[in-house]
Amino acid sequence: MKIREYLENNFENLKSDLSRLVKIPSVSGSPEGNYPFGKECGKALDEFLKIAEEKGFTIRNCGYYAGSADLYPEGEAELGILAHLDVVPVTEKNWSVPPFELTEREGRLYGRGAEDDKGPLLAAMWAMKAVKECGFKLKGNVRLIAGCSEETGLELDIEEYRKREKMPEKVFTPDAEFPIITTEKGMLRFTFGGGVNTDTIIGIKGGTVVNAVPSEVTALLKGEISLSHTEGITSYFEKGNTVIVCKGKSAHASTPRQGENAFTKLLAYLMSAGELTAGDRQLAEGLLKLFPDGETDAKALDLAVRDKSGETTCVFSIIDLQEGQLTAKADMRFPISLSKAKCSEKIKAAVERAGFELLNITGSEPHSVDENSEFVRALLAAYTGVTGKPAFCKAIGGGTYVHNIEGGVAFGMEIEGEDNHIHGDDEWVSTDALLTAAEIYAKAILGILGE
Repeated sequence: MKIREYLENNFENLKSDLSRLVKIPSVSGSPEGNYPFGKECGKALDEFLKIAEEKGFTIRNCGYYAGSADLYPEGEAELGILAHLDVVPVTEKNWSVPPFELTEREGRLYGRGAEDDKGPLLAAMWAMKAVKECGFKLKGNVRLIAGCSEETGLELDIEEYRKREKMPEKVFTPDAEFPIITTEKGMLRFTFGGGVNTDTIIGIKGGTVVNAVPSEVTALLKGEISLSHTEGITSYFEKGNTVIVCKGKSAHASTPRQGENAFTKLLAYLMSAGELTAGDRQLAEGLLKLFPDGETDAKALDLAVRDKSGETTCVFSIIDLQEGQLTAKADMRFPISLSKAKCSEKIKAAVERAGFELLNITGSEPHSVDENSEFVRALLAAYTGVTGKPAFCKAIGGGTYVHNIEGGVAFGMEIEGEDNHIHGDDEWVSTDALLTAAEIYAKAILGILGE
């Protein structure tokens, strides 16, 4: 039987498996007993392992950090497929369908995790099953690895898994988009601040996450100050003081040009308003020296670099000023021609020149894989062979699940340009995309390990 025919004949079973996983609200949380990321993530892993065992795979639970399913009971895994079971939270009232029930409607499957990443996980599992059931012989084992804490950004699940198990030499994750991502920029997140002496500015607060362009910020100014009208900026009086609300446009930190930074917009406005004293102006000037309004390429930090992986991006993303103490955070993505050490050095120098203290800096080096390797060529061939579309390697500013895995690449399953509402309301995956991805992954397994 051909791979596609087998998958079509078993597609209702795939959807049933997906329903079993989607119904578990596996948002990664605090430890509970034996579950390092909470009971719901533990339940999701148990269900995944149960589904895999039903299909004849050899399973292993790595302390509820992650689990694995091997195609064969013996032999080191030469190919690893890495996906995750945890999901982001939902605001249920904003969904048109129950978020933790799989709902099929007009060729789409709705539910939290349908696209990110329970659907892709099961597409890979059924690809493995299809290869085996259709009688193909492989020259090595395949292991499907399911983590439980990818959405936190810390990847403690895979860190712990690697302490207990050897990661296969070849690894891809279906937790991104097609065709294939072989290059990911480095990333730094830094915290700075210190004591400030302001007279007019009582406080400023804005930003929710470090990896996004802030869409709103609120400032409290001493006294009732009449300010000129500016689009996106409103003010009102409260208890003898002035509250200013500045709105921008949110965007992911890897693509800041798509957004408008509310912080820098507010600071530029205050500087032009003429109401600030010397201490207030020193604060605003210092912040704008680091992050000029409208700049996204880290030129002010002397790190504006562009190469084949793209350009440096930098976002001033969180600010909290109260009682004369400033705490601020920023997110930087840097191309492969820069290093973590060089960027850290430049950031520290710039922060200190602006009159602040660098409090903390963490991050990772860029990740790049040879585009001409046999592994990558086999994945590209599988994609083109199934879809008929040109296959190519991409570089991105974000980090995928394989960023810290040597030789790892991101391979689907999101279709470029398609909005599946990942992390949003009414997340969905099309039935055709799910079926096609499973076929692509089966062909990739055969291209890499087929006899």
